[in-house]
Amino acid sequence: MAWYLDTSAFLKLLAEENDSAAMREWAVLHDSLWSSQLLRTEAVRAASRLGISDDDVETALESVSLILPSVATFYTAGHLAPHSLRSLDALHLATALEMGDDLEGIVAYDERLITASRDASLVVVSPA
Repeated sequence: MAWYLDTSAFLKLLAEENDSAAMREWAVLHDSLWSSQLLRTEAVRAASRLGISDDDVETALESVSLILPSVATFYTAGHLAPHSLRSLDALHLATALEMGDDLEGIVAYDERLITASRDASLVVVSPA
């Protein structure tokens, strides 16, 4: 079974933030980590703001299988409820939903994404 990481969870693997240690411990115990190709863009941009090198991001990305979203994924993301969910979070959620029965759950710290994921009947974890 696979776990889907959103960017908020992935960045905790790299940055020293609240819950970073717990997220790192959790990730060591779960070897099937997936995300959207969107993660690379978001992580590199956020890492530059946090003073994390591109090399460190790329090294961390080696432990995550990345899915290339399809046109259907973008369509689904545009129609997900609630409409207050930000566009990039909707793309993460739509990508996770497309994993179907292979998906164990989503790992996230973003409250809007957590709420929308639970509303979509997904298991959500936020290691703390």
